[in-house]
Amino acid sequence: MGYREDERDKALEQVPLFVADPVQWPDGVRTVGIDELNNLGIDREGVLHWNGRVITIEKRLRLTFWQTAVTAIVTATAALVALSTIVQGLAAYSTWACPMGLPAICL
Repeated sequence: MGYREDERDKALEQVPLFVADPVQWPDGVRTVGIDELNNLGIDREGVLHWNGRVITIEKRLRLTFWQTAVTAIVTATAALVALSTIVQGLAAYSTWACPMGLPAICL
């Protein structure tokens, strides 16, 4: 869904240029110079490379303490519900299987 060369004004209207603010960048990060652009490459699959190395972007999920606590409680509750469902199924099976003489836990 790219734009043709003669539609540049329309493209800039719909998707304006992004001008970075290096003041907000972390220490040790600088802009890339024109002479360094030959380090940027792309392969046949469209994967970007910098100086021969694949450029990867990682997003990690970071939970707060309370999010982690709620997640642990919900997981434990789900495990208990699953266990109680198994116990209830065994009890129902035993109630049905014992009078029929089938293998079951009969008390």
